[in-house]
Amino acid sequence: MSAPAVSPFIWPGPGARRASAAALVLAAAVLFFAINRGAYQGYFSDDDLENLSWPTYVGNDVYARALVSPVFEGFNFRPVGDLYYRSLYRIFHLNYRAYVAVLQLIHLVNTVLLAALLARLGFSAWAAGAGAVFFIFHAAVLEAYWKPMYVFDVLCGAFCLTACLLYLRGHWMLALVPFWLAYKSKEIAIMLPVALLAYEWLLGERKWKRLIPYFAISLSFGLQALWWDVNFPPDNAYALRFSPQALFQTVAAYSSSILFLPFAGFAWLLLPVFLRERRLYLGLILAGSLLFPMLALPGRVGSMYWYVPMVGLAMAVAVIASRVPRWAVAAFFVVWLPVNYAVLREKRRSILAIADENRWYTTGLLDYARRAPALKAVVFQGIPAHAQRFGVEAAIHVAFGPNVAAAWYLDVGVRAALAQTPMAIVTYYPVERLVRGLLRTSDVPGGQSYLRFGDGRQDSQLGAGWYERVAGGRESAPKASVALYRPAGASEFELAAASPPARGTQDAPPQITVFENGRSMGTQMLPRSDQPSRLHWKLPEGEPGVCDITILTEPARHASGDARDLGAVVYSAGYVSP
Repeated sequence: MSAPAVSPFIWPGPGARRASAAALVLAAAVLFFAINRGAYQGYFSDDDLENLSWPTYVGNDVYARALVSPVFEGFNFRPVGDLYYRSLYRIFHLNYRAYVAVLQLIHLVNTVLLAALLARLGFSAWAAGAGAVFFIFHAAVLEAYWKPMYVFDVLCGAFCLTACLLYLRGHWMLALVPFWLAYKSKEIAIMLPVALLAYEWLLGERKWKRLIPYFAISLSFGLQALWWDVNFPPDNAYALRFSPQALFQTVAAYSSSILFLPFAGFAWLLLPVFLRERRLYLGLILAGSLLFPMLALPGRVGSMYWYVPMVGLAMAVAVIASRVPRWAVAAFFVVWLPVNYAVLREKRRSILAIADENRWYTTGLLDYARRAPALKAVVFQGIPAHAQRFGVEAAIHVAFGPNVAAAWYLDVGVRAALAQTPMAIVTYYPVERLVRGLLRTSDVPGGQSYLRFGDGRQDSQLGAGWYERVAGGRESAPKASVALYRPAGASEFELAAASPPARGTQDAPPQITVFENGRSMGTQMLPRSDQPSRLHWKLPEGEPGVCDITILTEPARHASGDARDLGAVVYSAGYVSP
């Protein structure tokens, strides 16, 4: 079996062939944008918001050092991708469509680079075009060209393709630069030297020495990553796991997502049985090696991570297209493209639904920030159903500034945030799609000893866990806090509350426990009724002064169409003397 000659880069050729190729690329681009126009209706994800917060404020020196540093970034700082956010934020601020346009433009550039790489490997324009079409429209990696958060994968693909093209043209020293930038975009590029080794063995001149710097770079970063994982095991989704259970989970997921059928991805491994072609072997080795790091990350499984390994599969498609009749290739794409479009439509619904919720929440925070004074702290509660806490904190930093302390109302350290002034407690109301806040500007909360929650005049005394006012009262979360002044002579604590309407049946009426400065005063049962009931607790011994009161309601209630955790409807609370 002889290796096919690696042709000089002359495809698509002069004259008519070049014009035809340009027309084909233009037609593919127009069709791509038409099919994927829905991406521009999306919005920033949790990861996007995190990448729009601190990376947009750090100095150029941070990026310069990270780009050239040979030290493994244990906290997942990827300077090339973060520069994308930094640059676009400074030009377009929060214009989401600009981020998607740049992302999809890079994807189209990658498609052209892939076609050029296939041509360099000796494929005809027809075969290279088949591989490029397979790559550009594959819905398994839809999120990669729909969501800016995956720009790291798209940029990694661009630099990997550039490095391969330069290497095949003999510029192996120059190819080290895009290889380095590929790794600084996404760590899976660490496996690219394996593909270059396969090329030298199968198709190249077997000049092994030129591979030494590539493997030295990969070995250095790889050993540092393993050392970091062993000595500082991160409690997050990026922790490496090599157990059989973890590998089965990832292999099953990736083999099932690439061809949209359970475990159908293993069919790629059967191709060498029918096609004895060294370029096919190269493509499969390229795909397998670049996917390999993701197999050890069961916490970060997703079909979009096929994006860079897809280059190797596109090479395999080009091999098949060069061996079968053209009508068979055309027939395949007549079936394949509608299947991809059906998958796209299915994914589009969930992507846009989550994006819509993120848009309302983030724009609500931005609107509140414009009306509020400069804050020192923001406590958040009642967040969108699909939002992650790190994304909410990032959204707060985008809206209120990077120096604002952001805290979840159930955090152990939330008291430090509540003690700062001015501060606000913000809540998202999913039914109305609104963000509302309780603003505290006074340094001395807790001036009143008894509050009636219907008038809202003592909002500055409320801590975390309170929602908006209802008729005569205020809805609470399962855990809500308020600052109250305990007067001398008070003997009881009184709470007037009712159980909120909830969907489904409850096993028992809610139970309410009241804490004073962290000490429980006891638990009482709240009758199931929409009318307020007055509950009383005997006060323990204590000195007059401002006290932290926590009202704990169990179990949590959930109203129809409302994702918030609800406790009780509180009408009044405070210290009394019979």
